[in-house]
Amino acid sequence: MQLKFDWLIVLENLRRGIMVTDVTLEGPGGPRIIYVNSAWLKMTGYDREELRGKTPRILQGKHTDRAVVGSLKQKLLNREVFHGQTWNYRKSGEPFLMNWYCYAIYSERSKPIYYVAEQEDVTELEALRLKQRLLVNPNDAEALSFFSVLSEWKATRRNVG
Repeated sequence: MQLKFDWLIVLENLRRGIMVTDVTLEGPGGPRIIYVNSAWLKMTGYDREELRGKTPRILQGKHTDRAVVGSLKQKLLNREVFHGQTWNYRKSGEPFLMNWYCYAIYSERSKPIYYVAEQEDVTELEALRLKQRLLVNPNDAEALSFFSVLSEWKATRRNVG
């Protein structure tokens, strides 16, 4: 069965954010963003024009877990699939909890040519889960930490406005 697809139409209509980068992992330049789909733009608040020459690090901020980011790099260097979750930040500075998978796309010679990240905002889902945990244990450190990140953002917004 041969099907002719317009892959760009498929990617643009996925509900999960998709980011494609080059395979540069070393140095401050890091991987460069090559493509993001519409869901990714909606999730982050960026425009495609703003991404030219940028790295995925534009999403990182104060509460981004550096150990998770380090694990991402190590998994990619080891040719493994990465799965992780950490705080990232929209263009507006608003934190959101991002869950994602990242993996290499290989050439015919088994050399990585792109990294693909499937990314999803799980803030609301995690908030529901952690609210339930707080009902059982009002001192749950993980839940309190999660809500403190959101409260901090809301407080800065009130001070600006």
